[in-house]
Amino acid sequence: MRLLTRLSNSHSLRPLAKPLGSLAVWLVPLAVIITSSMLAPTAVAQSKLSDPESWRWFEVEVLVFKHLDADTSENFPWLAPRQLRPKHDLLSSYYAPNFWALLFDLPVCPEAETEAESPAIRTPSLWCAQQAELDLEQRRPWYQPELMLRSLAQAPTKVVSGYNGDINTATRPFLLDAGQHQLTEMREQLERRRVGTPLLHVTYRTPVFTRNQNYSLRLFGGKNYGHEYAPSGYQLPPIVSATDLPSQPEAALTGSEATAPASEQLFTELNWLLEQANQQQLQLNYSDTGTPNPPPLRQPRPDNQRTEAVWELDGLLHIYLVGNYLHIDSQLELREPQAVRFNQRQLSAQVEQALQQLTATESTSDWFLRSYRLEQLRRVISHETHYFDHPKLGLVVQIRRTDRSARR
Repeated sequence: MRLLTRLSNSHSLRPLAKPLGSLAVWLVPLAVIITSSMLAPTAVAQSKLSDPESWRWFEVEVLVFKHLDADTSENFPWLAPRQLRPKHDLLSSYYAPNFWALLFDLPVCPEAETEAESPAIRTPSLWCAQQAELDLEQRRPWYQPELMLRSLAQAPTKVVSGYNGDINTATRPFLLDAGQHQLTEMREQLERRRVGTPLLHVTYRTPVFTRNQNYSLRLFGGKNYGHEYAPSGYQLPPIVSATDLPSQPEAALTGSEATAPASEQLFTELNWLLEQANQQQLQLNYSDTGTPNPPPLRQPRPDNQRTEAVWELDGLLHIYLVGNYLHIDSQLELREPQAVRFNQRQLSAQVEQALQQLTATESTSDWFLRSYRLEQLRRVISHETHYFDHPKLGLVVQIRRTDRSARR
């Protein structure tokens, strides 16, 4: 009450009939002021992001390689590949350019003429587009960049040579040509001394913002495991065609025709399991082995089903500013196929896994596309070489200032 009395007696405030109402009247504007002060930095950041004139541009060179003598003694967790969403992806359009604009700019190829109508010998022009190629309803798959990426067995190149750009007019990051690389000698020494295998060497220019803007860039390369593994890391199911499907009479077996073989198989499996248990070769338990869970039921896939690209190297590189201090946040993955014994926690699944050894005609094992992650955050200084180490892969980064790196 003393606080309310002092507020009402103040000559800067008019007393109200209800003290609690008076306090509420002054608390509402106070809340608005506090909220506005909290939202102000976000509004300023958004205004800078939408104004290219205020962007601070830096030149970034990245060299990623995998170790040839990787330390296998360390116990890494079994991790599946991740599907990260970058702010920008400069390499997809570089690996698989979009030819549609070029194709539609070409003249249409003339129709074939008979020899009687055109006795002169003519050399058909290579710089023309066939009428069928311009039909949007029948696009050829190899013209579509996404399908081109999926079909690649590996990235077209390890050393990226871009087409440059102008930071005074650019509104997004762009790749630089290989002549701008300053880590070429390091890359060549890695190969010459057989220390590591380069997976990606690229230089680009990019605007750098605060951390909250999440202005990340995707880096990927190496082999494409998408023809053998799904993005989840499990092996793709086998491909079947119409000729591989069972015929109608074979699929329609009922009654005694199907019961007798099934009963014999059941007794065979039970005897085999008892024999394995007596020899202490069958051990069932509920322990967690740390390996991935078994894959879901995999139905055979048709031969025309498209697969997703799953790259040997994939991840994000996020460079941001805190005041005038540069920071590098790396989220890179190296994927490698490895034989695995899946973590079967259910007893029925463990028994089924054991029975696979009985029916297998040859030694088989499950494979999983294992992910090794390099996740490090570091404050760095421009024009210095920064090395991010991992037992499986290495990351080398240089950040160089440009004419538009200073705060404006």
